[in-house]
Amino acid sequence: MKNINNMKKIAFIVLLGLSFALHAQRGKEKQHERNEYTPEQQAVLKTKKMALHLDLNEDQQKKLIEINKKWAEKRVKEREEFKAQFEGDQRPDADTRYKHQVQMLDNRMAYQKEVEKILNKDQYSTWKEHQEKRSKGHAQCKRRGKSHHGEKRES
Repeated sequence: MKNINNMKKIAFIVLLGLSFALHAQRGKEKQHERNEYTPEQQAVLKTKKMALHLDLNEDQQKKLIEINKKWAEKRVKEREEFKAQFEGDQRPDADTRYKHQVQMLDNRMAYQKEVEKILNKDQYSTWKEHQEKRSKGHAQCKRRGKSHHGEKRES
């Protein structure tokens, strides 16, 4: 009887471990899929989400698709340039990371100004609140060692 209980416990532990491994692998696959969108696809998806959330009119959507496409292309280009500076597992030094973060924040501020020109005051206020919530969520996940999509970050 003890052997059967021990075997059940071992089987349960093995199944639990496999389910964790499968879940982690699925998270990596989803993350990889997100990165495979073209800048134009990213722009369309982002604009559609904004349209739903902010009740945008056709003119606003057209303008935002162009802006979102421009910024998505810029992000891809800058990310590739940043990654190209390093080989394999080599991490950038603190000064390089600092410059990269300053550039990203400058880009975010410029994007914000462009969006502000297109949205009305209520839409912009709603959008800003949403951005602040997302930023807080990203910061909390970073402190817990997870990506903002809930997967465990790789070190």
